[in-house]
Amino acid sequence: MLGFEKWPYGAKPVIVLSTTLSELNAPDGAVCELFSCSPSEVMSRLAGRGINHIYVDGGVRIQGFLRAGLIQRMTITRIPVLLGTGISLFGPVLHDIRFRHMWTKSYRSGMVQSEYALIG
Repeated sequence: MLGFEKWPYGAKPVIVLSTTLSELNAPDGAVCELFSCSPSEVMSRLAGRGINHIYVDGGVRIQGFLRAGLIQRMTITRIPVLLGTGISLFGPVLHDIRFRHMWTKSYRSGMVQSEYALIG
């Protein structure tokens, strides 16, 4: 987020989850907070503020929210670039997690987005 020339999220709150940062140097105008807690604690803290739906990004973070059973809907965006290394999006899960396909949209750029809803 430090690389943004202009903060793209306006007044929308952004929560940065990190176990290594001790402070957050957010860009000017950013509404950001730093949390260092479990996915369940994140949701509990946000629910106390009336926030019940969030966007989660980053392989390790997504994995933690999946393991905690906190993902009900998923939008997966595929960009036609193969990365040589990186963090697996889902990683190992303890059991199958079933989702139902909701929609898919493709773009001229080659990007494809699909949304899925948790079954059960």
